[in-house]
Amino acid sequence: MAVEGFDLTGRKALVIGAGCSAGRAIALALAEAGADVATASSGRDNADVASTTETARLLGGRQARQIDAASSSEVRDAVEGATRDLGRLDILVNAVDLFLAKPIDEISDAEWTRLLTANLSSAFFACRAAGPPMARQGFGRIINVASGLGERGLPNCSAYCAAKGGVLNMTRALAQEWAANGVTVNVIAPAWMEDTPGLGEIDSESNRLLRFIPMRRPGRPDEIGPLTVYMASDSAGYLTGRAVFVDGGLLAHL
Repeated sequence: MAVEGFDLTGRKALVIGAGCSAGRAIALALAEAGADVATASSGRDNADVASTTETARLLGGRQARQIDAASSSEVRDAVEGATRDLGRLDILVNAVDLFLAKPIDEISDAEWTRLLTANLSSAFFACRAAGPPMARQGFGRIINVASGLGERGLPNCSAYCAAKGGVLNMTRALAQEWAANGVTVNVIAPAWMEDTPGLGEIDSESNRLLRFIPMRRPGRPDEIGPLTVYMASDSAGYLTGRAVFVDGGLLAHL
């Protein structure tokens, strides 16, 4: 049956950024499909650690790893630790997301560096740590979470757009690098979600952002999880280097 191609029973997964709404939805969806899921935080601040710990509790499994995903050594340790605990690593999801909306002349050097490191470098560090071992074992699924703003620009979001655009193109490059070794690399790019900063009242007819979305509503985190399961499954074995925009028709409209 076709549904068997979506069964992740026996697969071992790590979700970095499991404290954000998308990361949590992804971790729970992978577990529901049968995967054994380990989690790691995006940062060490109390809110993110608490949220990631709650995700781990909902999974009913092992303790969440508390890391700063902007640190190459901590990301490497998280990947190696999860591989050791799980026995191997089949699925890696990079769901770290740090947003900033400011005019370019108000963005400090520190903010620029932090945006790129959190959103782009974190995914690079994780792919670098997990990809080669996956290639050696002959199987791997890497799924990066970017944004529709990585494809289209938006005023006052230059740093965020640059970082997420980097995730998109890095994904395309790595897909080619590991394609012959059974490792697929794809990206999910949501547009405005229910918890997007600055979205405003989502049920207001005057909402200036929602009027650009043909569906006239923001996305929900649970609309990302099933897509991740597909990308992680055997059914997506011939899908690599692709970005799927979960945007309610936004990019088709603009």
